[in-house]
Amino acid sequence: MKVFPITGRFFLALSLLATPAAADEDSRHRTLLAQLATRQNVSTPYIVIDTRDNRVKLRDGGHRLLRDAVCATGAARRFEGPKAYKHNWNFSTPKGRFHVLRKVADPIWTRPEWDFLEAGEDIPVFAEDPRRFQRGILGSYAIYFLKDIMIHGTLYEINLGKSITHGCIRVDEQDLSYLYENVETGWPVYVF
Repeated sequence: MKVFPITGRFFLALSLLATPAAADEDSRHRTLLAQLATRQNVSTPYIVIDTRDNRVKLRDGGHRLLRDAVCATGAARRFEGPKAYKHNWNFSTPKGRFHVLRKVADPIWTRPEWDFLEAGEDIPVFAEDPRRFQRGILGSYAIYFLKDIMIHGTLYEINLGKSITHGCIRVDEQDLSYLYENVETGWPVYVF
């Protein structure tokens, strides 16, 4: 079992969670939860995103639960573009240890190529084409922990609790507002 130092303490490498065997996945899932629960106090609060149970938890440095939200996570499916296009995408939520990179109020969604292909539309040639930009799709806020992966709102709260997204984490408006107001850039984000 690999362990890596994190601020003078050790915890299970999240990369070990990506195995195909369900029994191994369950074992690693329980091990990670135990590791997070037994860590000593840390210097900042942190976010834990559980892609199996579709939960987002905000914990303080003493591991006390500050917020527990139902979320939607990646569908873990592949999408292939047309044969002539020769590109495909994996719509899974990335696993690992990340940090909050930035927070954005009233985010504008820049439609990626896969969205045009899924909708059966032509991909705009120019990056500044107005068809690429949509306001309101991501909710009131976005909390980025990777370049294109974030915690954001949803137009379809009925789908929370399901693994249906293209990789992002969707939460309801109330939980999104709480996270936006209480999370700071630089805080750790653990995704498993």
